[in-house]
Amino acid sequence: MKSKELCIFLEHLRSARNLSQEAFTDQVVSLRQYRRYLSGESEIPFQVIQLLSEKIGVKTDNLLREFENAKIAETEIVLQLFNSAVNYAHDEFIKLSKENPLKQIIDKTNQLMYQHSIILDELYSRKIDKVEAGKRNAELINYPKILDSQIITSIEMLILSSLMDFFDESHHRAIVEKAQNFINDSSLVISGGSEKIFVFIVSKIAKFYGIHEDYDNVISICEIGIQKNFKLRSFYLMEYFFYYQALSYFKKENYDAYEKVLVQCFNVLHYEGNLKKIEKFKSLIEEDFNIDFVEFTANHYSTKTKKFQASNEE
Repeated sequence: MKSKELCIFLEHLRSARNLSQEAFTDQVVSLRQYRRYLSGESEIPFQVIQLLSEKIGVKTDNLLREFENAKIAETEIVLQLFNSAVNYAHDEFIKLSKENPLKQIIDKTNQLMYQHSIILDELYSRKIDKVEAGKRNAELINYPKILDSQIITSIEMLILSSLMDFFDESHHRAIVEKAQNFINDSSLVISGGSEKIFVFIVSKIAKFYGIHEDYDNVISICEIGIQKNFKLRSFYLMEYFFYYQALSYFKKENYDAYEKVLVQCFNVLHYEGNLKKIEKFKSLIEEDFNIDFVEFTANHYSTKTKKFQASNEE
């Protein structure tokens, strides 16, 4: 259990009960020492946890249970904010922020994700430019020094992989190598956060190989993301994996595979029903392949139906 995180949770409960810090710590610990616990300068002893729990009328075992529940709820809110930011849903981001004000975040990894989400939302709503967004994200994880760390958290890896969107290509290779080590050996990364973070990082690696026209790596890396989503029963970023694969198969002149995965991309998009995303991919695909996406998919299923009918007639 992390001492600082638990102290922040206790501070939430103290504030909710309208107790001053002076009254809360009276005859338990000095106010100065309590603030050291809050800042993480000192580890809080279990005996002090028990005494402070009594001050707010909560049994220690219930406090610890609620602490874990609060961290889970906090993680869910932060992930919702992140998803709103990456999907360019600024209004939804603001609405979620107002409904769930995160004045003092309990979990350190959630704090990182929250700050990263704010930066992305400000970028996509044009409050800051890419240079500023890159600088602030780099500061969050102490880049480039983080590249020398033997073990990092999954949230740090997420932010690190996002730097490829902000920095020039001279930075990309080292970031991809670090990210690929992560997907090949997850023991190098301290977990914390959603399994979807793994999928997000895989998508960044796939995009990198696509830019460098390494189509075999794109296909295999995307397959890792697709299989991970199947395991999670999730559609997170599936449209990108199928789109990247379709581009790669097309470049390799494997047209049967290209058609199959492009139709899967269409199916995922329409299953999710995000109209903005559908229009975005429709434009991308029409530009990349010089086809009408809807007509292409309709023709695919029409051909399949005719083949099926013909085989039944034989």
